[in-house]
Amino acid sequence: MKVRDIVFQPLRAMPFALPNALRRFVFAGTKGMAEKDRRSLAVANVTGYLGSLSSLSFALSFSLIDFQSLRAAVIGNLLSAFATAMTPFVHRFGRSASALYLSFVFYVSLFFFVSVLGRNAGVQLNYIAASAIVVTILGVERYRLAIFLVAIGLVLHLAAWFSFPVGAATEAVTDELMTQLYVQSATTIMIILGVVVFYILRLVDTAQARTDALLLNMMPASIAARLMEAPEEPIAENYEETTIMFADLCGFTSLSAEMGAQKIVTLLDEMFSIFDSLAVKYGVEKIKTIGDAYMVAAGAPERREDHAEAVAALALEIVRETEKLAIKTGRRLSVRIGIESGPVMGGVIGRSKFAYDVWGETVNIAARLEPLAAPGEIIVGEAAQSLLRDRYKFEALAPLELRGIGPYKAWKLVRPA
Repeated sequence: MKVRDIVFQPLRAMPFALPNALRRFVFAGTKGMAEKDRRSLAVANVTGYLGSLSSLSFALSFSLIDFQSLRAAVIGNLLSAFATAMTPFVHRFGRSASALYLSFVFYVSLFFFVSVLGRNAGVQLNYIAASAIVVTILGVERYRLAIFLVAIGLVLHLAAWFSFPVGAATEAVTDELMTQLYVQSATTIMIILGVVVFYILRLVDTAQARTDALLLNMMPASIAARLMEAPEEPIAENYEETTIMFADLCGFTSLSAEMGAQKIVTLLDEMFSIFDSLAVKYGVEKIKTIGDAYMVAAGAPERREDHAEAVAALALEIVRETEKLAIKTGRRLSVRIGIESGPVMGGVIGRSKFAYDVWGETVNIAARLEPLAAPGEIIVGEAAQSLLRDRYKFEALAPLELRGIGPYKAWKLVRPA
């Protein structure tokens, strides 16, 4: 399997998206909160909803068996169902408040049910599930409160076990009904824990997939894979055969003043989105944008023999697509492009806001050729021209004076041969 396939695998396996109506239900009461808090409180909502359904099922079962004899259990389950269904209304007070509310509802109602039905019904087992879910809602940031609530759950579980031994049920519960209740309690616990854990894993997978996608948008796939595998390991390499291209929008300053901030950003977004699609089409790596300048590299970090041909084809299509965009928008749009081939160094720089970049003499030459091009013109340096001269037509230019470099031979790329 190729590195690119390995890196993109999380995106192919991205968790299913909830329907909008169900998503609103799951994330009820979390609008405007931080994404991490919303995920935790969604777990609280799911738990509350499942707890409510469970209580309603018990209330229905007791009503069908013997409502008069099991009236306390029926009423208790209805109250518990109502209380857990109200979980989203507590979120405005934060994650801790929601965890405290749910733990209070579960702990009190469970203790009541054990007192009514006795410990043989297995109701006290729900303390284990309730404690686990409370820890999930609070997360590691609030571990002290989580430990405290788990300890309370343990104490109540043991207190219920020792306080209500066999035969201590206050309701008329037969052995057959006790067996049915235990099976139903165990089944309910497994379902609630299974659904909640499954949903938690889905949330984690979704968050990880978004992180991976963001990383892949920031840098090449092979570099992203190395960074994810060993984030502390420096990434830096020499690439002997590469081609670098800089493309720049002509008259950007005057165009910005004419169009205003919002319109110029919208225009750049549309133009660079086209360039991005073309970069993918020709298999070259977009390195970065600098204002209205667009930089790509071929041959780094993925080595390839046809690096110059790929960039030349890309440059010609960028010129054509910019002309189409000018007609579409009614604006005076054109690009100038500088290209050169040769060795570069590449690697990931920075820690808090890291990025993949390439640098070296080849990069400097391509960057200095670009502003010397006329609108709609592609200027190619000597090394790139020698790689392309059998496949493309060129017009020779007088030696160009490059800042910090001096006179430099250059050609105008015209069309394929």
